Amino acid sequence: MDGTLIKDRVKANVHVELFEGALDSFKFDPNEVLGVVKVRTKDALNLFKNGKGEIEAMIITTKDNKNGKESKLVGIDKFLVQKYENAYNKYKDVLNKVIEITK
Repeated sequence: MDGTLIKDRVKANVHVELFEGALDSFKFDPNEVLGVVKVRTKDALNLFKNGKGEIEAMIITTKDNKNGKESKLVGIDKFLVQKYENAYNKYKDVLNKVIEITK
């Protein structure tokens, strides 16, 4: 590589749906995702705005066809943000929309 910055221009459609079912009733497609991380939206927005700190997260993964969960603190480094990206600018619109529609 010649050091040229490569920009990820991938766009995503985000669908928000309230899930109130039992954790084990949610099935991951193993070809698509290994698990999800659940955080409070306002906490994530503040973390991204400040650019530092940690927030509480619930990490949900599947093992032996059962969903397991683990609570831990996560920092901004655990989110999908490239070196040339700003987490707040990348996620603020989606997070604000989630806050708006789930009041």
